[in-house]
Amino acid sequence: MTKLLVINSFGPMASTLLSGLSEKLGFTNIPVRKLGLHQYLLGQRDLQSGFMQMRLKQTMKEHAKLDLRGGVSVLDRQNQKPSALVSYDGVEEKIDALVAKNVQDLYSQCHQIYADAVVYKDINSHKNWLIELTTDIHRYDHKALYQAYQDHFDEVYMIHLHRPFISWINSLASQAFLHPQLANRIKFFPHMRYADYMLYEEAVAQMPGLNIEFDSLFDTPIETLADNIARETRTDAPSCTLNAQDYDLYGKIIPYEKAFTRFDDGIEFLSASTREYFLKLVTEEKIGSVPYSVNAWFRYLLDMYKFRTSSL
Repeated sequence: MTKLLVINSFGPMASTLLSGLSEKLGFTNIPVRKLGLHQYLLGQRDLQSGFMQMRLKQTMKEHAKLDLRGGVSVLDRQNQKPSALVSYDGVEEKIDALVAKNVQDLYSQCHQIYADAVVYKDINSHKNWLIELTTDIHRYDHKALYQAYQDHFDEVYMIHLHRPFISWINSLASQAFLHPQLANRIKFFPHMRYADYMLYEEAVAQMPGLNIEFDSLFDTPIETLADNIARETRTDAPSCTLNAQDYDLYGKIIPYEKAFTRFDDGIEFLSASTREYFLKLVTEEKIGSVPYSVNAWFRYLLDMYKFRTSSL
């Protein structure tokens, strides 16, 4: 019996923190995303297309290299030592030999191949309790997609993460500020980010599941959070002392105190005046209109320039 926990988020909403906590309930928490599951579920890719296997190979090749991954933020990641997450020995042979009966079987086998190759931690979770970290659920017909999940998996549970827009875009801007490529730093248009943010919010508002606010991940006692997830997923609450545990945040093992402490909210990437301006535009529903959208972009560019010249 396969139990799938789908954690929906868009941008920096602490999905990997929630995934790390869900691991304590018995779910397999591995740093794998974008295997094309939604396209398979909706019939946009054939079971025999080989796309998921190709994406798994690409991911595992990268994760077998020494690199900076995971952590509580981009800044935190840059202060880490490079590490490998998996051993690639024999992986291609296993993937090439994979034969799947259906989408659930394909997805489960891909996850198991990754889990068997993990070198950065011991995995003691239930073999068929899986986590899907989505970042694009609003790009599809969400009603059809929700039904497809129900049709293709034995048990499916959804958690929808939410974060206030100003806190969210401040964190998202930090990723752009620190991006090594100039084009990625410049092509950050606040009005387009807001439009995508609202598409996500509108999509998950119409889907069943447990809604969790970003702030509650840090303000709610961790035992209460775990109990809420356990109740939603019909699992037993963890028996371990949760505030004495380490947590896997997308390939980086982090102690409780650091994992469950806000990081990027305490750093002013976008200036206070820029954040106030964005909030005013959102409140007055002007952020998508010219000249306000252009002014918002110019403010972002100025903050990005100030941050990089003063901090890097």
